[in-house]
Amino acid sequence: MEFLEADHPEWMQMWEELSEYALNEGDAICLFLGRCWEYMGSSDSHHHFRHNLHPRTGKAEYAYVERRRAGVNWDNAGWAKTA
Repeated sequence: MEFLEADHPEWMQMWEELSEYALNEGDAICLFLGRCWEYMGSSDSHHHFRHNLHPRTGKAEYAYVERRRAGVNWDNAGWAKTA
């Protein structure tokens, strides 16, 4: 698991994709009683988020946004071609 900084090329896109989840109705923050979506880190294939008290469900929710590089097997050095 790695933690991406806010200046990482994937940062804005992963939050945009999170906002597009039907549960979020276009809102990537979903502020409710002082709680909001939190970025937990990224694996090779997904960005991991949690919300401790989502306004639509009233319970903890977890979201996994697929990484752009997961579908194309992109390594940290750039594009990687696999056989």
